[in-house]
Amino acid sequence: MKKTTAPAISLTYLHTVSGGDKTFEKMVLLGAIDDIQLQIEELGKAWHNKDADNIRRIAHSLNSVVAIAGLTELEMNCKKLDQLFADEKFHIEGSAYLNKIVYSWMATRPALEEMIAQIY
Repeated sequence: MKKTTAPAISLTYLHTVSGGDKTFEKMVLLGAIDDIQLQIEELGKAWHNKDADNIRRIAHSLNSVVAIAGLTELEMNCKKLDQLFADEKFHIEGSAYLNKIVYSWMATRPALEEMIAQIY
C-alpha cells in the first residue's frame, strides 16, 4: 500500500505579510483551517446541485484562503476550477479538480495543524 504524503506547504507569503508576527500568523492559519473546511463543504454542496455560479464563486474565494495558508497544490486546483466555470455553465469534467481539492485538503490539513502546533 502506497503511503500518501501531504502536499508541500509554503508560508513564505504569510511571513512576508505578517512581518514576522508569529501571533498574527497563528491566528491567520487557524482561521484559514476553519474557512477552508467550510468552503470545501460548500463547494461539495454546490457541485451536488450543479450550481455553476456558486462553484465558481467558492473556488475563487477558496483560492485566496489557500494561497495565504501556503497550500500551492490546492491553490492551483482552485484556480483551474474557477477558470473552468467562468462561462457560468456546469462542466462535469471539473469533478477531477474538485476531487483533487478535497483529497489534497484531507492530506494537507493534518500537516498544517501539526505545523501550527510545532512552530507557534
